[in-house]
Amino acid sequence: MSKIIVISGLTAGGKTTLINSLARELKNSKIIAFDNYDIDQLPSAPPLNKPLSQTINQYDIQNIISAVNSAKYKYDYILVDYPFGNRHESFNQLIDLTVYIKTPLDILLARQILRDFSNKTVNAIDDYLNIYLKTIRRIFIENEKFIVETADLVLAGEAPLSTKIEKIIATIKSL
Repeated sequence: MSKIIVISGLTAGGKTTLINSLARELKNSKIIAFDNYDIDQLPSAPPLNKPLSQTINQYDIQNIISAVNSAKYKYDYILVDYPFGNRHESFNQLIDLTVYIKTPLDILLARQILRDFSNKTVNAIDDYLNIYLKTIRRIFIENEKFIVETADLVLAGEAPLSTKIEKIIATIKSL
């Protein structure tokens, strides 16, 4: 049966880059990505301006759980790009290793602006930065604290990719 490894972190924290590189290192692996399911966009999803500690189990993640369960006997490793760590009660019992990428907020903000606002106006960037300062930053801090508390491995987001991969593989070997 597969080892199920969850890679978590805040938006623009490096989850996707890490998981894609990790998949190249771990033969016979499958990536399941949260972003492919639009879970936080479902009408049933709780408001994004509420901390995960209050809303985590309101998210309907059954599609992700089904994808993991259908891949369990086909792959040695299932790598899940998933921001909630092991905090969702419907998913946590399936997870073998939870990794959290702890990236400084200034780096996250810069990456997000570069990624999401390259074709936007200065006014759109300004509007986002005002919302970030009023609401998003506080939610990021609360969510990170909540997810990190139960992570098995916390990696520095600004560390070289090769270092992060080495630490994860060493941890997997010790499972």
